[in-house]
Amino acid sequence: MRRLLLVVAALVALSGCKRTATDAARAVRAYDDELVRAFRMSDSSRVPEVATRQEADRVLVLVDLKASNRLVLDSTLERFEVLSARAAPDGKTAEVDTAERWRYFDRPLDPGRTAGAVILSEMRMRYALVREGGRWKVADVTTLGNEILSGRPRQAADSSREAGSPR
Repeated sequence: MRRLLLVVAALVALSGCKRTATDAARAVRAYDDELVRAFRMSDSSRVPEVATRQEADRVLVLVDLKASNRLVLDSTLERFEVLSARAAPDGKTAEVDTAERWRYFDRPLDPGRTAGAVILSEMRMRYALVREGGRWKVADVTTLGNEILSGRPRQAADSSREAGSPR
């Protein structure tokens, strides 16, 4: 009987970990959706709902950089696939790896200015998340790979964070 209770407890714990990892993956998608809105509207005020203060401040800087150049990053997340989602046993941190396809360009705010090249990019991303206020929030984002499929940014693309990318 005791062995059966241990097995049941282990299965319940494992199902909880899987649900926790799934919730973390959903939080990543919510973060990406909020990035699209923040860059398109030049308004990062809602990013703290889906990201830690440090990550939200990083996004604020990038949004402000675009706005100070009278540009809006217009992006579309065309494909979002969770490759793996792992939650720590204590349920306080998680890591989510994704494959994403983004289409984006710089749209000028001033009439008569030419829009930037439309860039189609396949990206592999890693998101570190933490539990904050009872919900998952993105704490850090790492670009693992970035293949430009069409269009070329004015500067050469690399696998690090770029001010012109949706990250």
